[in-house]
Amino acid sequence: MIPILLLSAALLAPQDSTRLTVAAAVDRALASHPTLAAARANVDAASADVRQMRAAWLPSVSLDGAVNKFEKPMIVWPLHGLDLRDPPSFDTELSQASLGAAYTLYDFGARSSRVKTAEAQRDAADATLGATEQQLLARTLGAYLRVLTSRGVLAAENQRVGALTSEAKRARDRLAAGKAARLDTLRAAAELTSAIADRVLSTANVDVAEHELARLMGVPFATVRDAPLASVGLSRAAANDAERKDMIARAGNANVDVQLAERRADAAAASVGAAKAGRLPQLQASSAIIDRSNITGRWLSEWQVGVGLSWPIFTGGARQSAVDRAVATSRAAQEQVRITRLSAEQQVDDARAAFDASRARVFALEAAAQQADEVARITALSRDVGDGTQTDYLIAEAALFRARSGLVQARHAVIAARVELARVLGELNRSWIVTSLESQP
Repeated sequence: MIPILLLSAALLAPQDSTRLTVAAAVDRALASHPTLAAARANVDAASADVRQMRAAWLPSVSLDGAVNKFEKPMIVWPLHGLDLRDPPSFDTELSQASLGAAYTLYDFGARSSRVKTAEAQRDAADATLGATEQQLLARTLGAYLRVLTSRGVLAAENQRVGALTSEAKRARDRLAAGKAARLDTLRAAAELTSAIADRVLSTANVDVAEHELARLMGVPFATVRDAPLASVGLSRAAANDAERKDMIARAGNANVDVQLAERRADAAAASVGAAKAGRLPQLQASSAIIDRSNITGRWLSEWQVGVGLSWPIFTGGARQSAVDRAVATSRAAQEQVRITRLSAEQQVDDARAAFDASRARVFALEAAAQQADEVARITALSRDVGDGTQTDYLIAEAALFRARSGLVQARHAVIAARVELARVLGELNRSWIVTSLESQP
């Protein structure tokens, strides 16, 4: 049902028919990835466990039957009294059928504790599903950004190769006209060869990123290979303007890892009650209707009603050991909650720092790219009029490439850091993606 709803939402939402968008990529991943299917199956299994534990509150009814062959004649009906005028019947072939019911009248909270444990485990499975979904969203967004980044770096490589190709041709033409030394052609050829080698690596990075995105989306590689992707930017709704203490509080309340640890701690605490109840007796009521006969004789029915008490007096310390283990497991689960909260706090700090640093790097590289472009233009003019050298121009071109590729990576690093912050805060879902990320021309 969930995949159908996701695909329906994707169809009803405004679509960019010419480019693959972030929303379309995450919809495909949510609808097809096996990690989510496995997590949903675990939720269904945990829900079934809850129903199974709750069934202990109801009486059990059973129908039994048997046919037996004895070596020697056996009494057909129970001997409730001896009447010498009507001696009991014996036969070697006997049959019996019974319809019985049993119900636990009181067990000192054992059933309640087991139901609470199962419910907490179901809630933990729900939290695991939420964590799995957020991790899948983060991975898909990361893969989408890696494709954009690797393609952007490859585009900068192509620009560099184009510029160096023109420089190499210019050097050869000047050498042929006797206006330049052979050293200029060798230097230009070396720079061009190095740039082509770097472009091979960038091309491989694009291929790896596209394969990863295709796997996460569950589509053939051909669907993603060289497919146009919509550029992504942060909207105003994604502004990181909250105070640190507010983010820490939000992470403590909504972080899926914290929620999962808390649900597991609840399950461990409930299991303590179930273990302690095992030291106390159980009071049960039972009733049955029993029919007995031989193979060819008449059936004789009787009813039974009883109340029983079950209380193991000595178990060699097994019950106390079970209680001690449950208590220790509960303590460990509580400490795990504290550990997870501390980890969430650290993740908030790391994500905030990465987001702020990436934004600052973008601002710096935007200015650096503009300056490097101007330096490359001026050094090219100086070289052409004889005031500059080819070495100055090649250095300027290398600096321009570094600024352009660094800017591409920094812009996408800002988005990746904001996505990670949203995941840590427990806010990362499809609605957050729609409102916080926007496609750009």
